[in-house]
Amino acid sequence: MWFEVKDKKENGEKDLEIEGVIISSTTEKFSIQSPLPSNTKKDPISEKSKNLSDSGLTHPNEEVHEKRGLFWAISIANSSSQSFVWNFFSAFAALVGVTSSMMGFLTSIRNLISALFQGNIGRLSDKLGRKKILFGGFFLSSAILITLIFVSRPITLVIVSIIQAFSISIIFPVWNATLGDVTKTEQRASYIGKLSAAGTAVSVTLILLVAGCFYITDEYSGMTILGWEIPAVGWQVQYGVAFAIAAFGFLLCIIGILFLPETRIIEAGEEPPKMLVALRDKMFRKFLIINSLFGLMMATGWPIFPIVQIKVLEMTFPQVALISATFSIFSSLSMFFGGRIGDAIGRKPLLIIGRITIFTIPLFFIMAVIFNSWLFLILSNLIGGLSMGLVNVGLNAYVLDLAPENMMGAYSGLTQVVWGIATFIGSLSAGFIAQAIENAYGLRTMAIAMLAGVGAVRMLSSLGYFFITESLPKDVREARKVQRSKAKEEEYIACAYTDSLEECATQTK
Repeated sequence: MWFEVKDKKENGEKDLEIEGVIISSTTEKFSIQSPLPSNTKKDPISEKSKNLSDSGLTHPNEEVHEKRGLFWAISIANSSSQSFVWNFFSAFAALVGVTSSMMGFLTSIRNLISALFQGNIGRLSDKLGRKKILFGGFFLSSAILITLIFVSRPITLVIVSIIQAFSISIIFPVWNATLGDVTKTEQRASYIGKLSAAGTAVSVTLILLVAGCFYITDEYSGMTILGWEIPAVGWQVQYGVAFAIAAFGFLLCIIGILFLPETRIIEAGEEPPKMLVALRDKMFRKFLIINSLFGLMMATGWPIFPIVQIKVLEMTFPQVALISATFSIFSSLSMFFGGRIGDAIGRKPLLIIGRITIFTIPLFFIMAVIFNSWLFLILSNLIGGLSMGLVNVGLNAYVLDLAPENMMGAYSGLTQVVWGIATFIGSLSAGFIAQAIENAYGLRTMAIAMLAGVGAVRMLSSLGYFFITESLPKDVREARKVQRSKAKEEEYIACAYTDSLEECATQTK
């Protein structure tokens, strides 16, 4: 809101009037002609509240605000570690010797385990608090990834991946609920988007550094530079380094959690409602059905992508790292700006745009197979990164918007449970179908046929998001704008009592 400034000239003096408050300019410093006492000062509590609001956090415990940097540190370490696992695990499994049908089983069981317990764990965090449960999840993730470094057989890989997926089922709903504890609805998407973007930016940097090092060892092994012979590094070591970095990131999360204050304030005698109570929420129930249907169709591509990368295109570690970095860079940009957009126009548009555009990913995979060029996958990951960035921000904010304060963990967890069951069915079915086509017609024909089908079902199922209900409606967004304008107006007037008009205008601007 801008202030109308009127000139008043009486007896050669010039005064300024700001919406009824007269500021006299007869002295070098402006003075206020107002009923308020002349010694009025800025309220330090208001100033402090403003600074805390600007941080993106809102929580009654001041220690949470004082340690807000820990939220950034933990989020960055967590996002980076999960990015390494997500980007390299499937390719590693294909190199270990996993078949198409087994890849479908491995992908589906990881999806199921990582989601199956999230509802109960989320509700448990609503009841007991977030901190202890997060500590357990990060500890398990770090420990099992160290074991993954030494895996060389498919059956061992399945066992380790199940345990790792379970650790994710602990971390995901509780960390989401933690962010829900400390953010307001109208600022939630922006804050989550900034945290996610920062984590992705760090993971991209690390991925590119590792890829660059191993590109040198692949291309120039045996050469001597300044008396040092560049060694040949096998794929086992390359992927082992990636998983070691992920394990170290989770270790940093463990350290951060030790210093993070508890965000879940549990009132005496409070008992969170049972998780299934969330299903009585019509908006949430409709969203679960639409989202799980899309998950079922989306997951049909997950067993196929790593098979195409490793067995059809024979991509090396640096090439896999490069397309992963492309995905991460654009998802980071998408999350950063998508959060602001989501707070401005609502969550629903983010979900619609993000889900619809995902169907293009398998189309670029088809082109890569036909022309036998992995470079097409750079385009697929570019679009995929933009799409998934919007979805990640919009989805988390949407679910937390719908959830009551004492059920944020339950809502977040139940969303992942239903998603996990749907993706389990989709990826398991796709793996067996792919194996049957491969046995009958060969690997390349299977890849093209499956990818075409995946693109079609993704497109059709994404249309369901047009029917979800917006969780941040227009009237709420408009009320937020009015509230901001009033806050600026109050700040301007308070500023005028102690500062000159020129300084006040500069600060408010």
